Amino acid sequence: MNILHNSLAAAGVAAMVAVAVPNPVYASEKGILDPVQIARSGGSIIVAQTEGKPKKVHLTHVILKGYDPVAYFKQGKAVPGNPRIRSEYKGATYLFASKDDKADFDKDPARYEPQYGGFCANSMAHGKRHDIDPKAFRVYKEKLYVCSSPTALSEFSANIDTNITTADQNWRKLSPQGYNTETGDFEAPWPFGAEGGAQ
Repeated sequence: MNILHNSLAAAGVAAMVAVAVPNPVYASEKGILDPVQIARSGGSIIVAQTEGKPKKVHLTHVILKGYDPVAYFKQGKAVPGNPRIRSEYKGATYLFASKDDKADFDKDPARYEPQYGGFCANSMAHGKRHDIDPKAFRVYKEKLYVCSSPTALSEFSANIDTNITTADQNWRKLSPQGYNTETGDFEAPWPFGAEGGAQ
């Protein structure tokens, strides 16, 4: 009876600790981190598994919620990136599904950069900054546009050339000043999606 009582007490303490302490996000060497977990963790801290021991990897300014920007062009679909395969460009952290994708990106990062700093293209056409669903995307005239939902993507695509012209004009007004090399951070608001509070 004591064993059962002690086991139940230990389980209760473990449950209280699990609720009180935020769960870390883990990625094994064989698996790819779920970008939803990146988004829930604020896109800033990821814990990667290395040789059986967890190792904390601090990632900031993760763009596209951790999806591989090159895969949109090469595979025509949204593919989660691996936090162990990454590059920095204009202060943003890009994750890749493969080393080949990273190599392609590193040769010409501007080609794979999402339009409007990774904010929703349809919202930008309406003069607003909104978060994205990385699976709602379109590659058009060799540029990547991501939207907040399939509905927003349909609306954006319905009159795409006009919407791009309007969104381009709005981005010039709404975009932040960009990366500040002196402080090592971005001017507010965060220009790469919801991590710093997309409006």
